[in-house]
Parts: sequence; C-alpha cells; structure tokens
Amino acid sequence: MLITLGAKTASNVLRHLSPDEVQRLAAQIAVSKEVGPDVQEQVVEEFALYRRSGPTAGGLEYAKEILEQSLGHSKAQEVLDDIVAGSGGGRPFDWIKTSHVLQLGGAIRNERPQVAALILAHLSPSQSADVMSQLPEETQGKVAHKLTSMRPVAPEIVRAVDEALRDRFSKERKGSMRSVGGLQSLVTILNNADKSTESKILEYLQKTEAETAESVRGLMFVFEDIVKLDDRAMQVIIREVDQEDLRLGLKGASEEIKQTFFRNMSERAVEVLKEDLEMMGAVKLRDVEAARRRVISVVHRLDEVGEISLHPDEEEVVT
Repeated sequence: MLITLGAKTASNVLRHLSPDEVQRLAAQIAVSKEVGPDVQEQVVEEFALYRRSGPTAGGLEYAKEILEQSLGHSKAQEVLDDIVAGSGGGRPFDWIKTSHVLQLGGAIRNERPQVAALILAHLSPSQSADVMSQLPEETQGKVAHKLTSMRPVAPEIVRAVDEALRDRFSKERKGSMRSVGGLQSLVTILNNADKSTESKILEYLQKTEAETAESVRGLMFVFEDIVKLDDRAMQVIIREVDQEDLRLGLKGASEEIKQTFFRNMSERAVEVLKEDLEMMGAVKLRDVEAARRRVISVVHRLDEVGEISLHPDEEEVVT
C-alpha cells in the first residue's frame, strides 16, 4: 500500500507508526522491486482507497526516499543500514541491537539456561551484561555456568533459536554457525556487567562450581588491576582511551590507581586532569562504573590486537 500511495503520502503514514513498524515496513519495501496492477487493485480494494494504475517501483532507493521524508536523512540512513546488514546474512542475533534490553530480558527469562546462554554468547559483551542483569537471580548463575561449558553449536540449532526469538520482536535475520561460549565468553560478559550482577554470578559459581569460579576470577581483569600493568602498556592505554571516560573513571579511584595514570602522562596533562577531577563535583556511581567498564574494554581490545599484554609473565619468549 505504501508503494502504491507514493513517497510523500507514504512518509506521512510512517510518521504515525512506531520505530519498529517503520523498520519492518521499510525492509519489505526495499525488497519489493515492483508492485503490479493486480496487486495494487487487491490492496486498494481492501482499504477502499484509490488505485494507481501501472506498476510502481519499490526497491532500496524508494525506501530511502520515504524514510528521509518521514525521519530525516540521518535516522533514515541508520534504518537503511540495519536493513542492508540484515539482508546480507550477518551474524546470528545481530538484529537484537535494535531491541530494548528490558524486552530481551523478559523474552528469555523463562528459557532454559542453555538456550539463554546461547543467545547471550552471540551478543556483544555490553548487551549480554545488561540482559544478564535483567534475569532472575536464581537464573543468572545457571546461565553463567552454561556459558562456561558451551561447545560450538550446529547452524540449524542457532537458526531455530534465532528465528524463534526474532519472531517475538518481528525482525528478520539469518543465522550461521560459530563457536561461542566458554570461560572467556563469561569473563567478557562479567567485565561489562555491573558490580552487583558480577558478584551474584561469581557467588553462585563459587557454591556450585568452585573450580570454575576460580578460573573465571583468574581470567578477569577489572579496573583496579590497572596498577599491575607496566608503564609502556599504560602509555598506550592513555593514548587510546576516551579522555572523558578517563576523567569519570578516576573519580573516587584510589591514589595508587591515579598515580599509575599520572606517572605516564605529561606534567601539563596531569595538571589539567587533576583540575577536572576537582571541579567535577559529585557524580553517580553507576556513571563512574560505566566509564570504568569502557576503559577496560579499550584495555581488552589493545590486548587482543597485541598492543599490550595483560599477562606478560605468561608469554613465551625466545632467547
């Protein structure tokens, strides 16, 4: 119907729909290359509206025109990027990035722990941490335990879970096989979780799988562990980390942590940072913790690409 109505009228219709409905309709418009007269007549009769004659072009460009008129260029491009990513056979559960964490938490709270673990293992660490915090306390530990023992999952299983969950959110994505889960998967999630969720999960694991709990703790790297890094690593981190995250993350930090940063910065940079900390005033604890998690995310990224090492003593050397 929107294709038949034309871009201007269609854009007016879209203004009255929810973002989810807009994206679903735009995705369909993008793959509808042509709407013939017979189809037009059928839909127009159903809605008792005037039928335009002749075939009408759809396609991605038409979707873009409608979205730009109704949402503006920036938001339209964002929606189109999601559509293109979704139609290109992206990673499993990628569509979840458009879903609210409360909705996702509610959708899987009654799932079996192994199913919930499979879903979380396919999400980004920050998403997984947020969703984990929405699950019942008695479920969090069970899901965490399943994450540590997860093996590579067959594509048909991933696809079935992905499609079942996607149906609840009326999205459309395709699945593919990949190895997920394991200790590192849980560690990454916990490094991005709030302190309360992290403590509850580790407490549960300590009671049920003490050896696993110790392994997880051994792999975890938290903000306070920054003092263990050498000066070269700190200098790399300081160059890469967002300065606002650094200022917020150091608010209320121990003197030892602050000095670990200060000694690897220029005198002028230290003076400015100290002044900013003094002028900052009171800030919310959750904002400080969020900034520290972002700093640690940078640390892990640098470790993964080999720019720094979080465990230099464990590295093999050649003499």
